[in-house]
Amino acid sequence: MRTIALLKLIAESDNTFTLGKLAAKASLPPSTVHRILQPFLRSGLVERSGGQAYRVGSELFRIASLVMSQLDAGTLARPLLRRLWSEWEETCSLCVYKPTEHIAVVVETIPTPHFLRFVIEPFAELSLTWGSLGHAILAALPPAEAELAMQRPGRGPLSGLPPATPQEMAEVIAKVRAQGFAHYRNEQLDVAGVAAPVHRGDGTILGSIGITAPSQRLRPALVPAMATAVQAAAKELSEMLGYREQSRS
Repeated sequence: MRTIALLKLIAESDNTFTLGKLAAKASLPPSTVHRILQPFLRSGLVERSGGQAYRVGSELFRIASLVMSQLDAGTLARPLLRRLWSEWEETCSLCVYKPTEHIAVVVETIPTPHFLRFVIEPFAELSLTWGSLGHAILAALPPAEAELAMQRPGRGPLSGLPPATPQEMAEVIAKVRAQGFAHYRNEQLDVAGVAAPVHRGDGTILGSIGITAPSQRLRPALVPAMATAVQAAAKELSEMLGYREQSRS
């Protein structure tokens, strides 16, 4: 058990770590930690980093990559979406950002059981300039990439309305970044949504998790609680993918 606990601490450590710091985190004597580290060093799970420092080894990165290659974000997100759905009984979706086209693709969605619903089809492509799912991704992109996405918005998928002006989109992006989630509402079309960004381990944007519903059911008073639930699900998925807040660029 000590070996497994120590390996977890190594995986969660900064770029480099010392024997003393690792021993302190593990609440173990330095001599014990030194002994446990020896097979890690021989197998390449841990490497020397100059002086008395160590770092995660290339073999541990290779193993982690093999594990992650067998898991896709949709698979990881399913229980989180189910949890959101159980709490809110509205359509819950995961979108993945497609950087080559600067759009979002719906990879997982659970429809609401209610007869009156806003339908989000699996594998549907969404502009980043419309709706909470797109806005959550757009606000997390680097400025130059966000600009490219805003250059190909198209008309509203339901309303046929022209795209928002650059100034309007700048205000949307600033608001999403400030509050940590996106909230879209159009009472004329009877659609509303709340979404939060999902990050990869390297800090780049993977996509967004969100809840979409008719605006008459997703009342403004529900937004704070729904946003908290969505942000928690997005944070949990991000952490599953290796993301930590300090890794954000």
